[in-house]
Amino acid sequence: MHLGEQFTHRDIRVFSKLSARPFITWLVATVTLFALATVFLGQTLWLLVPVIAGQGCVSGGLCGAMAPVLEMWMQPALLLAATCVGTLAFYRRGLAVGSRFWALMPLALMLPNLPALFALAHLWGLDLGSALLFFPRWSLLELLPVLVLGVLFCFEVEYMPGYGGSIAGTRLYGSIPAGPLYVASCLWVCSDLLLSPAPNFGVSIATIETVRDVLQFPLSLVDGKVFAGLPPYGERPDMVVPLATLTNLVLFAVLLFALAFDGSGRLRRAGALIFVDKIAENDDKPLFQAGGLNNR
Repeated sequence: MHLGEQFTHRDIRVFSKLSARPFITWLVATVTLFALATVFLGQTLWLLVPVIAGQGCVSGGLCGAMAPVLEMWMQPALLLAATCVGTLAFYRRGLAVGSRFWALMPLALMLPNLPALFALAHLWGLDLGSALLFFPRWSLLELLPVLVLGVLFCFEVEYMPGYGGSIAGTRLYGSIPAGPLYVASCLWVCSDLLLSPAPNFGVSIATIETVRDVLQFPLSLVDGKVFAGLPPYGERPDMVVPLATLTNLVLFAVLLFALAFDGSGRLRRAGALIFVDKIAENDDKPLFQAGGLNNR
């Protein structure tokens, strides 16, 4: 086999379908990389800086000077790695469950966390972010849609009773469009990614911010009270949940019920097989034989 053929074969494997079990490894790698770049960034630096600095690592010495420089380089690298791994994992798993669309979920939710990458580019005189408007998502609650979908993909969704060929094809009791509603809520959650290049089309920043406030309208929790929008008088909320995220999680629960407990998807798949069998020319012969299609 030539070298070019080897690379082509390897590329096909990288972008092939991914079953549930190997997807778990990809999801764990994505979450780990993202956690190291955000929640555990301080601990990561605390472990790495002494290893790199060696004997010169003393309080207020080389370690103190190295930490901010290493953070400036390491954080965007980890975020970019998490985004790439997550997007590829959801793309490959999406092939197995009937839609490449799911690759947009980690991309849309983690890409807005990359302004650090553009800040790094300023060191080289580049302004990569001038044409993009980003809305940072540091809250774990805003990342819940991609996390819960990732957990679902760790199971064999394609063999569940309610699965009708794709997530969007899932129907509750054969009629309620649980799948399409869930997909619509995912688009709502990912709307920031669609808004980010809007300045390139002449849309003013103020208009984009207004649209974003409508799309990502929050619900706030303060002292056990729920407020529509941010709390009054500048109070600091205990928790802020975008309405899109809350709607997405509720529809996810409905989707999960439809997949796990409603057998209408299995009936639709069986109906498709019956239809294929009825269009066979000779009903007295099996449609497939050990050698492939039977000769007619």
